[in-house]
Amino acid sequence: MNRQMNYLWLGLMVLAGTFSAIYLGSALYPGQINPAALRYFSIEQAHSARAYSLVPRVLFITSFILQATALGWLVFSRKGAAIARWLEERSRGHYWKSILVYFFLLWFFLRLLRLPFTLFGNYYWQQAWGFSTQSLASWWMDYAKSAALDLFLSTLSVILFFLVLKHWPKIWWVIGATLFAIWLVVQNFLWPLIVSPLFNHFEPVKDPAVVNMVKDLAYKAGIQVDGVLVMDASRRTTMANAYFMGLGTTKQIVIYDNLLKNYPLDEVRAVLAHEMGHWQKGHIIRGLSLGVIGDFLVWGLLALYLRKFRPTSGHYRPQLWAGLQLFLLLILMVTNPLQNYISREMEKEADQVSLELTGNPSAVVRLQIDLATKNLSDVSPPEFIVWFGYTHPTVLNRIEAMGDY
Repeated sequence: MNRQMNYLWLGLMVLAGTFSAIYLGSALYPGQINPAALRYFSIEQAHSARAYSLVPRVLFITSFILQATALGWLVFSRKGAAIARWLEERSRGHYWKSILVYFFLLWFFLRLLRLPFTLFGNYYWQQAWGFSTQSLASWWMDYAKSAALDLFLSTLSVILFFLVLKHWPKIWWVIGATLFAIWLVVQNFLWPLIVSPLFNHFEPVKDPAVVNMVKDLAYKAGIQVDGVLVMDASRRTTMANAYFMGLGTTKQIVIYDNLLKNYPLDEVRAVLAHEMGHWQKGHIIRGLSLGVIGDFLVWGLLALYLRKFRPTSGHYRPQLWAGLQLFLLLILMVTNPLQNYISREMEKEADQVSLELTGNPSAVVRLQIDLATKNLSDVSPPEFIVWFGYTHPTVLNRIEAMGDY
């Protein structure tokens, strides 16, 4: 049985490692610029966008490799097992103490491991390219709030996980999947009310032209939109964006204040129409439904992969938590292409609705060109990186699709 389990783990690691190697190679050697992109963008911009994108891509994959290596060492090496036993001995038979001490140490270790990549990629690199408007002190404040929230939710998760294992050892994965599915729904409902305001200020759009635009688009889309919120994104970045989130009474369209300040009204209209496309097509509900299905599949696989750590007698050992973290890290890596394919298809649908609602392909195309130019989007990304990591179609694909329309 252990040999079979080892083969399963090895297969998952090899697949994740293969994706990592191809991703890194594609980032370092992206190939020639697609000539079609040069119909809309200069060669200088194309190269600048690639230079800007290179470091975040390398940081992402290097961080993943280091985390997977560290967790693999803790899970499969003799020294990793010895560390877990030593903590159990130091806890003097207090089971929950050993679980929580191991969890806290692992949480802090992984945080410290990721910190240099996060700090450089999210702050220093953005400063170097003129995108960040945030002070270092403000960045650290955001990081501290994010870390505190993560620690709270992770602590709750580890307690629930081992409680469910203890009381329902045969069906723990079903209960775990059910609880996580409930959390997905609750998170989507409460996030706009509780978490988002911790990091940004939101207020309704006040510009009468935009208010009337929202009413007109909502009427055409056949949906009820009470309003659109503006987020004070400019206190952190010069980039422009918008998003749709929430469930039921917390559904909301949020646009960056940068978008309202720096883009013409017909392009703002295209953005709002795109977000209403997500609303009209029910993408939040569809995404949640697919997420719940994926949730049960992942927990089923988790039950299979964690059989390696099943105790012959007594309680599950704290090292199991490291095994769970390693599995989730690897499974998210190997399923990333599928998740992002689904996301890209939804974005295509929202783009189509945007064109239908605005009836202005020219403005929609100009929006894509302006966003790519000001945000320094890679206008000719490597095919593997698009397949693996892009949640949206490439800017060239979006422009060409709109041209066809």
